[in-house]
Amino acid sequence: MGSDSADLARSAPNPLPAPHKRPVQDRAKFTVQAIYDAYVRIWRRDGPDAATTRSVAAEAGFAIGTLYGYFPNKAALHSGYVRHAMEAMLAQIDRDVIAPAAQPWPERVSALVEITCGTRSDSPYFDVAMLQRENEIADQERHSRAFAALTNKWCEAIATLEDLSPQPERDLVTSLLLAIWGARRYQMLISPDRNQPQNWVGHLTNLCQRTLAATSS
Repeated sequence: MGSDSADLARSAPNPLPAPHKRPVQDRAKFTVQAIYDAYVRIWRRDGPDAATTRSVAAEAGFAIGTLYGYFPNKAALHSGYVRHAMEAMLAQIDRDVIAPAAQPWPERVSALVEITCGTRSDSPYFDVAMLQRENEIADQERHSRAFAALTNKWCEAIATLEDLSPQPERDLVTSLLLAIWGARRYQMLISPDRNQPQNWVGHLTNLCQRTLAATSS
């Protein structure tokens, strides 16, 4: 019996890296944001391997123990940053697509596509090296949860387009998102130097606008 338990323990998958906790108080939020900002600065300036927990803590101006209070290791820090980038994108959709209800629906769809493609000046930084490390911090369940959250936000945004009538079916909205999200991620893999086809976001925006317009005609 003891041997069986030991075998099960050895065969059990290691838990995926994750931050210790989410910041709740303003001071904690400031600290974690400063850590993420330092992480990205080092990642971009010196390369991914240089973005260690110690170098990030020093760059952010904190003791290493402060960083370890939130992130037990570099993988957990990367996991936290990727989640932060996704949450920041959802917040952008709230602010720039859902909130400006008076704007015509084509303009709001254009903003939705740009935000999802990550090409705005205030988009969270995310590059091909970060994408290639996703399997170290996420399994299929985590990927599914992230895409479900983005799908729900897209459907929420489209539902606020009162001048788009009738409203498209959820399956159509999900299909458009799959095209946009898949295009963003795959172009990073084939064009790591960000040498994308000229106006690729514009073409995807046109695709979405034409498809949605066809459903309302």
